[in-house]
Amino acid sequence: MLNKLFLTGIVLTFFHACAQANETITWRIVDWPPFYILQGPDKGQGIYDSLLDQIILQMPSYHHKKVVMNTQRLRREFTKKTKVCSPSALSNTPALLSNTNSFLLPHQLIYHQDDFPSLKYQPSVSLVSILKASDTRIGVATQRYPRVINDILAVHLSDNRVVWQNNYNSLIRMFFRRRFDMLIEYPPVINYAKHMLGLSSNYSTISLDELSSSDYLPVHFACSDNDWGKQVIHRINQLLSQEAKQPNYLAPRLRWYEGEEKIRLTQYYHAHYLDDKKTPFVSR
Repeated sequence: MLNKLFLTGIVLTFFHACAQANETITWRIVDWPPFYILQGPDKGQGIYDSLLDQIILQMPSYHHKKVVMNTQRLRREFTKKTKVCSPSALSNTPALLSNTNSFLLPHQLIYHQDDFPSLKYQPSVSLVSILKASDTRIGVATQRYPRVINDILAVHLSDNRVVWQNNYNSLIRMFFRRRFDMLIEYPPVINYAKHMLGLSSNYSTISLDELSSSDYLPVHFACSDNDWGKQVIHRINQLLSQEAKQPNYLAPRLRWYEGEEKIRLTQYYHAHYLDDKKTPFVSR
């Protein structure tokens, strides 16, 4: 009897592995250096390029396919519950989320400092007040910010002072070409773009009143909300917990940060990254 049960277990495990081997995870990636770097001398060295490649290497029972897609398309795929996942999803993403895989500093308002000299002396500014200014244009993307920012922007869908562009690289280039005055972005993205494009544009950053400077953003792997997605996320959580025990787990996450930003993030990781690594998977 025991032999039969043992053999049955082996057979079931074999068929389970075979079923996985026939499945493909479509991974959403996006042209958004330095988080994803799809071309140039640093190709494949983005923060989430590295995290994704580590996960792929440790999930050989699946086929893996990387597909460039913007946030809107990703959300449509999640709605259709296709076999799609993303390595970099915020907590408001409508999908199953893994435990935290990284942290980001809050979005900031990036502006041409010559055009707004008074902002230099302010610790922060309200996005609502910026959007009320009749002579200010701001560049944004659809549904890619914390909820409080998305909700504010949603009121301005038909406002011609708000420039909507869902290609992140195009949005940044438009800012440097002064197609608009301000941009909501993570500072490392702007710093990297300026360096790679060889630009000399003078810009500054300022915190948004709507986002506390201490509101570090947890980032997750995300998969479609179905049984398949739950299985994939469960395995990813196991791998994240294992990786967190490695002494060099921070290296790929901090690769493109410098100075004070790198110091702040390092301290935050040491204080909080392990918070959810000992808890079981919970469908979110």
